[in-house]
Amino acid sequence: MSAFRPTVLSISLGTIEANFRRVKALCGDGVRQIAVVKADAYGHGMVSVARRLLNAGAWGAAVATVDEAVTLRDAGITAPVLILGGSSEAGLREAAQVDASQTVFDLHALQILSSEAARLGRPVRAHFKIDTGMSRIGARGREEIAGLLEAWRACPGVMMEGIFTHFALADADPAFTALQKARFDEAVSLARKAGFQPLRHAAASTGIALGPDYWYDAVRPGIVLYGAEVNASFPGILPAQTLSTRPVRVAWIEEGDTVGYGRTFRAERPTRVMTLPVGYGDGYPRILGGRADALVCGRRAPLIGRVCMDQLMIDVTDIPEADMNSEAVLLGAQGSQRITPDELARLADTIPYEIMLGFGARVTKRETD
Repeated sequence: MSAFRPTVLSISLGTIEANFRRVKALCGDGVRQIAVVKADAYGHGMVSVARRLLNAGAWGAAVATVDEAVTLRDAGITAPVLILGGSSEAGLREAAQVDASQTVFDLHALQILSSEAARLGRPVRAHFKIDTGMSRIGARGREEIAGLLEAWRACPGVMMEGIFTHFALADADPAFTALQKARFDEAVSLARKAGFQPLRHAAASTGIALGPDYWYDAVRPGIVLYGAEVNASFPGILPAQTLSTRPVRVAWIEEGDTVGYGRTFRAERPTRVMTLPVGYGDGYPRILGGRADALVCGRRAPLIGRVCMDQLMIDVTDIPEADMNSEAVLLGAQGSQRITPDELARLADTIPYEIMLGFGARVTKRETD
């Protein structure tokens, strides 16, 4: 964070809460909301976002690692915290220590949690992960699932708080998603026959859009909270990040002059170039040079030349009112124009998650309501 550099990533907690409330209203009060805040809430600030959404009615928060769970607990958050990934032995013991719910999908983790429950003298929480087709983590197939359930029955200190799966392509492959659902339903049936009554959840953001058949007892909104990728499925969802800065130079160049490393841009007319103090060293993708726009005075100004590590250049020839006091927005809204994470991801041949997560420590982050 810098007190001297004008490049700022503003994060609207109010927008994130509004997005959450839209999802919550869609699902109704009978479906619990597990707000996914892993990876620093997709670059939006894990602790602040978790607090805001728990106050807004989320049942719990989901993280990727034990370290993230510990961060939430150290911040005073006492609500349920689900660790979505696998953990080392030390991590499993720490998860039990801080009363976070660890994902379990093998006998090794179950046994460690069972021993930790005995040491602590209290139950520990876990969610049973079912691999229905992601081939990432999870118990897979009837025989493996039944075997682990039998072992779990011998570990009364490990409370099966939940059972869940993850859809691989919920937004584009309905046949495979239906197959995953059927496999999950079978696993749930086996768990119930074994005497467990866990909280069932399967749908992340794209799965939520499929409707009530996929919601079960709880859903796990993630990317939808931050306003990217699934906008068409959730009317009114808005991005929560704004990346803005102010110029360090505004100057004319002549016809035929070139801009930046590699001389990839050659002026075809006298051109007014605005230089902005932001680059790939801040997490703004280098590939966006010559592809993306910035917003200045409520209008689009194209990036010209290559994005440098610390600076980039835009063409403001057709925005005569632009000057050294003008704000430039590289992500977010200005006037009637908006540059979304989805737009930048499309131009950079990546996904909006990577755009939102990419901004580094040099960029000052500022929370707004």
